[in-house]
Amino acid sequence: PGERGSPDTPAEWALLRYPENLTLGNLLYFLAAPTLAYQVNFPRTPHVRMRWLARRLLELVFVLTALGLIVQQYIEPAVINSIRPLQKMDWPRLIERVLKLALPSMYAWLCIFYCLFHVWLNILAELLRFGDREFYKDWWNAATVGDYWRLWNMPVHKWLLRHVYYPGIRYGMSKWSAMVLTFFVSAVFHELVLGVPLHMVRFWAFSGMMLQIPLVVATEYIRKRLARDELGNYVFWITFCVVGQPVSVLMYFHDYVTMQRIEVPPMGTVT
Repeated sequence: PGERGSPDTPAEWALLRYPENLTLGNLLYFLAAPTLAYQVNFPRTPHVRMRWLARRLLELVFVLTALGLIVQQYIEPAVINSIRPLQKMDWPRLIERVLKLALPSMYAWLCIFYCLFHVWLNILAELLRFGDREFYKDWWNAATVGDYWRLWNMPVHKWLLRHVYYPGIRYGMSKWSAMVLTFFVSAVFHELVLGVPLHMVRFWAFSGMMLQIPLVVATEYIRKRLARDELGNYVFWITFCVVGQPVSVLMYFHDYVTMQRIEVPPMGTVT
């Protein structure tokens, strides 16, 4: 027997079940909806709230403007001025560049998160009357790195659970092996997201994702051993915002400039 809609689902959706739900219209709706996991009946809202939608659009414009200012005024000069220290492997200068990038890159990351997960996906859901608005949870309070990845990007998390983690468990893999496989698949996609538009594969994103596994183990150990959630939260914020993102930005920018043979202004001329 096929799946049926919930009692709150409109009549035209409540009657759908597999395989009668596999129509062109339903597949197009799935492609447009802010979800990666297909299901027979999606939860729907009764109508589009136009005033709410207008407020979200204004927020999107405002935060994107702030993001552009942060990138242009703070991140771009710091990244360009990092090329010479990277080429000469000037470690004191490199550490200074990473620390200088830490704060603006964190602000930029938060702006991207807000624009994508809080504003854009909600705008898309409102236009499509898509009822499931759980695009993220309170990842900023993550007590371990594993908690962060379970709370940060819910559409991708649910897709990985459905199509990678749980199938691995069903095929006899241990939870540990299934977790490693899930991070491996995620690492491949992270590398593709950066490698395809940049036309290069350097495995920095892939390596960064795979390094999450020992961080997951370490923060879980800290929580169990010391019974303190905040220590794992410190590790998360430091590794992601102070070290991880600035280093990734510098490495990809350096490799792209080198590959494209782009002339970079001398250090200190870009401010």
